[in-house]
Amino acid sequence: MGYKTGKRELILELLSRDADASYTIEQIAAAITDDGHGKSTVYRLVSELVDAGCLRRLSDGRTRHATYQYVGEEHCHRHMHLKCKGCGRLIHLDEGLSRDFEKKILSLGGFLLEEGSFLFGTCRECTEVGR
Repeated sequence: MGYKTGKRELILELLSRDADASYTIEQIAAAITDDGHGKSTVYRLVSELVDAGCLRRLSDGRTRHATYQYVGEEHCHRHMHLKCKGCGRLIHLDEGLSRDFEKKILSLGGFLLEEGSFLFGTCRECTEVGR
């Protein structure tokens, strides 16, 4: 990844504290800058960290809005995830369950899932709030 700046380290520290969560650029910028400036720097650094494989960009596919999640040592490529469309919560599925599901999908429709795939839906808490 090369040279690490102070803000780059702050971004990694922030996102690694809760690797199950994902954050918007606005949330990241607010957390690491106390003056509100430097949002373009945060965009650039987050993009570099995504390219380097340290962060994952998450999108619901319907809007241009994205959130970012810490990946770290790339353990996330070996299992699937559930992603709440309401609050953004991310749930890591067991690797064995993920492999079984991927095999079933492949056998039913010949469809090969990408490593670390996401299933989008609504978590229990958001479902209960929506009632």
